[in-house]
Amino acid sequence: MTDGGAAGAGTGDEVEEHRAGWFELFFDLVFVVTVSVLAHGLHGDPGPGEFGKFLVLFFPAWWAWANLTVTVNLFGSATPRVQAMLLAAMPALGLMAAASPAGLGDRAWAYALGAGWVRLMLFFIWFRHARRPGSPLPLWRPLLYCLLPAALWAVSAAVPGAGRFVVWGVAIVLEVVLLAVRAGLGTAPYDRMSVEHLVERIGLFVVIVLGESVFTVVVTLEAHFTAASGVAALFAFVAAAELALIFFTWGTGSAERGLSRAQSGRATRVMRDTVMYLPFVLVCGITVVAAAFGTAVAEPHHVLPAGARWALCGGVLAFYSANAAISTRYGDGVRNVLGWYVPCLVLTPGMLLPAALLLPAWGAVACTAALVLLLAKLSKWRLRGRVDLWP
Repeated sequence: MTDGGAAGAGTGDEVEEHRAGWFELFFDLVFVVTVSVLAHGLHGDPGPGEFGKFLVLFFPAWWAWANLTVTVNLFGSATPRVQAMLLAAMPALGLMAAASPAGLGDRAWAYALGAGWVRLMLFFIWFRHARRPGSPLPLWRPLLYCLLPAALWAVSAAVPGAGRFVVWGVAIVLEVVLLAVRAGLGTAPYDRMSVEHLVERIGLFVVIVLGESVFTVVVTLEAHFTAASGVAALFAFVAAAELALIFFTWGTGSAERGLSRAQSGRATRVMRDTVMYLPFVLVCGITVVAAAFGTAVAEPHHVLPAGARWALCGGVLAFYSANAAISTRYGDGVRNVLGWYVPCLVLTPGMLLPAALLLPAWGAVACTAALVLLLAKLSKWRLRGRVDLWP
């Protein structure tokens, strides 16, 4: 990788700057809406169906964002062609967001068409670069990775009943499998990636999700403006701020070092896992915790319903489990990771779950803030003398 960033996949494009451009930030606005719409379905007392619906509908949106981020990382967003493709993809993502409330029902066709349109835009970008002389990217990869899934998503819009979701699964599995298979590709795209840009883009997505938690708390407090709701909102804000502190104080710096080591060592699977897969678990954890906070602010005197308890405890576990997996993939010793991860595994069911079962909702949120603060202090204590720990 050059000092200036990711070049255009050996095509002679201008070197990509390390900072995210304004066009990418504008593009992310649609994901603010997507996260908000999907998170709304988890408020109150969500059951297994609501959690499953959230995951099924959120992953294709996340996958589209991750692929677009990698595409911009490699080819830049300054050229009119790439900007036009990104701009064209935004309404498709907006359609997916608008269809999400009934994305597994009578709006599934619209969700599928939006997902297919995004992949078609990706195909136009990648195929153009694959056709250039000397490109390390074989022509068959954008055809199979972008165009074929786009066709499957589009066809699924006309498939009735459960068969539609089988086609969705085939499209997603095809992309995941092709991402794992590097035949004809080697390490060329990974060698040209800008680590700084990847870390910044993932960090900005986490900001979006954290912003959803703050938005949920404030809007719910506005609708239930009581002293008890105010206390619940305050503790929810503290907990969200602590999660942000953990991620941005230690996580981003460690991610940059870990990705740089993986890139220099050509550990392509590490880069793939920590950019494409594991952040999805992390942002899902924050999103479901935010939904539980909204429920607590709305009904602060009542014990949290079962679904909100699952969201609260499961979200905390997902956040720390993703961080533990990322730390391990970056080469941090298992013993060091377990030093802060095991307390999370013990205290979440041992302290947070009983609090959610027995205390009023505002008390459960207060215990969440206390738990996250305790784990942050433990991570900081174990971090003394070390610089390579994602907490």
